[in-house]
Amino acid sequence: MLSILTVDDEVMICDMIAEVLKNKGHAVRISQSGEDALRSIEEDKPDIVLLDLNMPGMGGEATLREIKRRYHNLPVIIVTVNTSLNKALELLREGASDYITKPIDFNYLEKNFSTWETIRSDDLQ
Repeated sequence: MLSILTVDDEVMICDMIAEVLKNKGHAVRISQSGEDALRSIEEDKPDIVLLDLNMPGMGGEATLREIKRRYHNLPVIIVTVNTSLNKALELLREGASDYITKPIDFNYLEKNFSTWETIRSDDLQ
């Protein structure tokens, strides 16, 4: 089981992601802004962050940069409607662990989580 922080300004998206992931046995917390996500990570560091790219205020790109500055080993998966290959490559270079588009393919996401659980288990030994 992973501790997952999902960050999206749209309440319905957060609730849907949280419901699916909780049903798969994960612990899920929700933030609706970049600023709130940083506070949430500080309080209780998650295993993985799912981060929306397009948010008002501190957007996903700025949030990613700040997360990677503070917690460089924390995996951040960008979740967005933006399908630009150039944008995906840019964010991967900036430290994103993966870049997935909405609607979310939860089977793909779960396989990704399995990889992170294995890495985390190896780090704990």
